[in-house]
Amino acid sequence: MRNKEEEKIALVNIDRNPLVLLSSVAISALLDYLSYTFILDLNPWGFVLMIPATFLSFQTIWLLLTPYAMVFDNKLEIKRTLFSNKMLFFTDVKKVGNIKKGNLLISYNDDEVDKINLFGIKSSQADTLKSELEKHVTITISKRV
Repeated sequence: MRNKEEEKIALVNIDRNPLVLLSSVAISALLDYLSYTFILDLNPWGFVLMIPATFLSFQTIWLLLTPYAMVFDNKLEIKRTLFSNKMLFFTDVKKVGNIKKGNLLISYNDDEVDKINLFGIKSSQADTLKSELEKHVTITISKRV
C-alpha cells in the first residue's frame, strides 16, 4: 500500500480581483456564443474559434475555483493562470521588498532579486500578501540563526 502525501491546508488565501474574473467570464462567454452560432450555421470559422473558446472557458473555470496565492507554513504558491504555478520557499527568501508599480520585489539568499507581478490580485489583498510574506520570512530567518 502506498503512503499518501498528507494534504496541507493553506494558512492564508489571497483572492483574485473581481474585475479580472468578470472580464474573463465575459470574454469566454462571448467566444463560446460566437463559436456555437458559427457551428450551427455550418461556418468553418466556428471550428477555428472553438479552440480558443474552449481554452478560455477552462481557464475561466480554473480562475473561479482557485485563489491567486496560498500561504503555507514553509512556502507560497502563486497561481496566476492555468499554466503558471510559482512556488517560493521561505528558506530561500532573504528579504521582502516594497510593492512598486504592481510588482512585489523579493531578494533571495544569493542576492538575486525577483519581481512578482501582482496583476489579478485584489488591491486590498496586496498588503496582506506582503505582510504574510514578511512574517513567515522573519520566522524562518530566526530559525536559521
